Amino acid sequence: MSTGRTAAPSSLLDDHDEHLTPEERELVAAARRFCAGAFSDDLHASYLRGEPFPRDWILRWAEAGFLRLQVEPRHGGHGASFLCKIRVAAEVARHSFAAAFCLNNLQGQATRISRAGSDAQRERLLPGLMAGTVLAAPSMSEPDGGSDLGAVSTVAVPVEDGWSVTGTKTWVTNGTVVDYATMLVRMGDEGAFANLLVPCRDGPTMRREAVAMPGGAHFRLARIELRAHVVPAWGLLDPPGSALRTSMAAVNAARIHVAAMCVGTLHAALCEAVAYAGTRQASGAPILAHQGLQWQLAEVATRLEAASALVLRAARLVDRGRDAMTIAAQCKLFAVDAAIWGVDQCIRSMGAVGASAAHRLGMQLDEVRLAAFADGTNEMMRDRVGRGLARDYAEAPGGGGAA
Repeated sequence: MSTGRTAAPSSLLDDHDEHLTPEERELVAAARRFCAGAFSDDLHASYLRGEPFPRDWILRWAEAGFLRLQVEPRHGGHGASFLCKIRVAAEVARHSFAAAFCLNNLQGQATRISRAGSDAQRERLLPGLMAGTVLAAPSMSEPDGGSDLGAVSTVAVPVEDGWSVTGTKTWVTNGTVVDYATMLVRMGDEGAFANLLVPCRDGPTMRREAVAMPGGAHFRLARIELRAHVVPAWGLLDPPGSALRTSMAAVNAARIHVAAMCVGTLHAALCEAVAYAGTRQASGAPILAHQGLQWQLAEVATRLEAASALVLRAARLVDRGRDAMTIAAQCKLFAVDAAIWGVDQCIRSMGAVGASAAHRLGMQLDEVRLAAFADGTNEMMRDRVGRGLARDYAEAPGGGGAA
């Protein structure tokens, strides 16, 4: 019986890795080694039980150095590029999209404290965030707002030595286990946005509950309700005037890493389908020899390559400090659609066995379909691209520019 374990990556991502330093390429290779074997098997087994993967794997991931992937070297981190970050995430996504999302989310909070936190925040939180003994999560979405950050209604009012926060956040990745939430709130009567590091301690002023998501247990999603919940003064991360801009930049980057993880998931599914079709016999020949199936998987491969190229272009723009708003939306839109459609085609190419527990393609489809909602729906991505058309595609035929 196949374990569904994926083969070593082919040349698909070689053009990505050419832009990494030797040290970063070793980090990607280390992530590949970590994911193979017991971790991969545990992810699939946990999915089949409808449970999150064992929390101990977060500590092991931290011990391997991946929660400090982008933490500044002066703070004990690797200081890796954004491209390296999404390559590591893609390696995990070959085994589970949701687990990759979970681990990447935790790593991002350590990076944020290292790069933008105060000395007090780094002293209190950063060692634990890098070690996996303290967990944090971004928390922006609300029940009535989703990815519309302008609809945020959670309010923080000043109190002695801090703020009192009231409101509800939902779809918080890792929300069932985190110790802190980086929460976008409106400050006092003025309503200006700020980001606070909110301690997550269940009690009279804070309640959280798991959000049931069939097939998505590895996300550890939660809804968090706050009622006059006190945040200490040192918890101010982004003050009014910069918080919304910082949050939007984080969302744009997140769209690219969602796309990169879709590429990793689809690549793994295609490798598994091709391997199966090369050995499964029908009408006296491997089913991969039949033109109909060849064409079916050829289309999957073509969309996969196109998605990978979009992700690389977007990541390179981020690492150069360039505007990546439109390309982030484009690569998420295309990669998500390619992955959802493509994994389904891989399952179909294998017949009923492709949907069975002997393979992980069913898990891959269950998890990657949720990418369509993370960090903005595909409908929002089309709207984002559409609103930038006049700016991004203004050059007239012949290169003379629009009149």
